[in-house]
Amino acid sequence: MSLKQPHKNRIDESQIQYCGWDDDGCRKVMYHQKLFTGYLVLDRNPNGFVEFEKEYKNGSHLGWDNEYDQNEQLVRTTLTVGETSLVFYEYDSKGNQLVEGKLTDDGYFQKMVERYNLD
Repeated sequence: MSLKQPHKNRIDESQIQYCGWDDDGCRKVMYHQKLFTGYLVLDRNPNGFVEFEKEYKNGSHLGWDNEYDQNEQLVRTTLTVGETSLVFYEYDSKGNQLVEGKLTDDGYFQKMVERYNLD
């Protein structure tokens, strides 16, 4: 498995500006003077591959937080709304799912997915 949702825009943290606060008390992110939508790469491995990234929508931290191994193989992904984790998945080095953990009740999970159009 390569990057999660490879079709989405990715930028490094050095390319963004922080501005204002969203409803969850998190700093909003801008890129080229516009609220950013896509993945913000926070860490890279020594070989340059993505190690950790967070998804943003309209400047707010909404979507997937992804962790990768040294070969850019997804090892853990967590669906978040601000700083609230909704569900997580862990994978082995071959991309097989090992663990799934829902961290909220089904009603709240569905409400957040629909409200923020999370995929």
